[in-house]
Amino acid sequence: MKRSPRYWLVFSVALALGLGAYALMIQVLAVPAMAALLMIGTLLLAAIALVLSQKLKRVRAQRDRARVRANATRRQIIALLQNQDIRLKQSVERQVQELQSEISELYDRESLLKVQAHHDGLTGLANRILLTDRFRFAVERAKRSSVSFALLMVDLNDFKIINDNYGHAVGDAVLITMAKRLVGAVRACDTVARLGGDEFVLIIESFEDPQELVSLGQKLIETLSNSITLDSGAIVKVGASVGMALYPDHGADMNDLLFVADHAMYECKSSGLMSLH
Repeated sequence: MKRSPRYWLVFSVALALGLGAYALMIQVLAVPAMAALLMIGTLLLAAIALVLSQKLKRVRAQRDRARVRANATRRQIIALLQNQDIRLKQSVERQVQELQSEISELYDRESLLKVQAHHDGLTGLANRILLTDRFRFAVERAKRSSVSFALLMVDLNDFKIINDNYGHAVGDAVLITMAKRLVGAVRACDTVARLGGDEFVLIIESFEDPQELVSLGQKLIETLSNSITLDSGAIVKVGASVGMALYPDHGADMNDLLFVADHAMYECKSSGLMSLH
């Protein structure tokens, strides 16, 4: 390997210094006093090196203990942070579940309010608000299809006598039974509503012959006239009067049809024959 001039220069200087130190040591050892001083200096240097070595060991031991404590502290901090993360996650999950429960409860309340707003509280039938919506939809369908639909007014006969003789609780039970009979007598696509008291309104769509409505009215009268057995064992019986109006023959507005059907219903009631005209 080729050496650079600088390498040889350093090597020459180091060799010269080494030879000089060796020659100096030989001269010092040749003098007893200088040899003693050299020995004492050597011992002092060894003692100092030993003391420094002990201090270095203690410093290293302290450093190692500090490192162990630091690692333990770091592990404790990590464990604490992990526990906090777990508790925070659990807290967030609980809050999310509580919020979901509250939202579900609000949806349930909203659904209940919508039902209560559009249905009769006693019978569960449509109320006037829902009846108005159903009438509007029926009008739209009738206009698109160029067909007619009917509005029937139903009133119970002698219902006040039942309320007076048996009380309002029995009267309510009778109304609920009548509502079920009305729903069972028509199709699912038809609307049965309770306006209040013992008055009911039906919207009947998709019929081909008005005579079908007469047959339906007679069927309703017969169905509602069947006797009812009360919880007490008593048997009661109410009749029914039915009047009808056709859209658009008798009007284009629900109030107009209700007026016509109501008038026809009272004619049916006054005749005593419970027949439809």
